[in-house]
Amino acid sequence: MSTKPSEQMMDLLKELVLLKALDQRHETGSESGADTAEHESRKNRRREIEEQIRALGGPLASGTSG
Repeated sequence: MSTKPSEQMMDLLKELVLLKALDQRHETGSESGADTAEHESRKNRRREIEEQIRALGGPLASGTSG
């Protein structure tokens, strides 16, 4: 069963919101080695999601990551 592109887009956007919230929490807390590794992992996942959104025809500007 295939998911509609609009549903895929919504799922990806929801994941981006979650990752952003986790990153904001990370920025307000103290950093341990594990936290830093998780932060890098989330950053990589955000890039992957942004590429997927672009592939679906989404309107992401190139300066949105970070």
